[in-house]
Amino acid sequence: MDFLMRLLTELLENRQGSEWGVVLIVSGAVFILVLALISLFDVFLDPVRSRFKREKNTDPISMIESNNISEKLRKYSRVFVPSNKSLLQRTTMRLHHGGFHGRNSLLHYYALRMLLIILLPLLVLIVMGLTPGMKGETIFQSALAAIAIGYVGPSFVLDKLIANRQKTLRRAFPDALDLLVVCSEAGLSLDSAMQKVAAEIGISQPVLADELDMVIAETRAGIDRHKALQSLVERTGVEDIRGLVSMLSQSMRFGTGIAETLKVYSEELRDRRTQAAEEMAAKIGLKLIFPLAMCLLPAFMIVIMAPAVIIFKKL
Repeated sequence: MDFLMRLLTELLENRQGSEWGVVLIVSGAVFILVLALISLFDVFLDPVRSRFKREKNTDPISMIESNNISEKLRKYSRVFVPSNKSLLQRTTMRLHHGGFHGRNSLLHYYALRMLLIILLPLLVLIVMGLTPGMKGETIFQSALAAIAIGYVGPSFVLDKLIANRQKTLRRAFPDALDLLVVCSEAGLSLDSAMQKVAAEIGISQPVLADELDMVIAETRAGIDRHKALQSLVERTGVEDIRGLVSMLSQSMRFGTGIAETLKVYSEELRDRRTQAAEEMAAKIGLKLIFPLAMCLLPAFMIVIMAPAVIIFKKL
């Protein structure tokens, strides 16, 4: 330790040596940071490791611990879970749309919201109480704001998750539908075609692949295919999938060909996407009026009017 202190003192006395020391320290820190980022991205982006983690999380011990926590929360559910059944049904549907399909998702959602409502104001009171010069009125208003954030925050985050998940499903659905049409025209049944499509898009579109796998699992478990497809609609909340399920249900009810139904709906979906793109392109001109009027028009008027104003002043 004394040797290191003497070395640092000598480097600080020598300007050039101290500069080289700083360069070496910064280079080492950057090198370590880059290695950490590479290892972090390698862990999160590697599909093999992510699948291994998913398999590891299904360990019976971890599931028992989770069930114990859920049982403890269920004992006090009357404190933080509302009694309005319609509100609970809407929240459950939103959780399904957000990708939370567990039995205890609703319980965990309201428990998290109650935890935030309690902890955020306490944290604000502790931090602002230790800060000198804070008025009582400011601390009280900040605590109220923290309570509002704890109440609204989980719902806001859930809405963002729902929007992102539905956007991902809408983008992945046309390609999956085209693959489903090809598989059906090749002679595969609907279940086999869905299983093949789920296997093909498992890496590129894991969200839609998981939903299709869940439909196949429910059908193999003995659930009626119509109910399994309706569950898919309820879990996703995407209108394109709702339309496909409606057409498939009619096809199975009246005995028409599933391959022809899929082909017709694929063409209809392609036409709707084309019309939506044309509608967005037609709105661009109207949306550009305000930026042009606010940004380009003043500059254009200055360029046009400035010479005339200068000439008029000289006269």
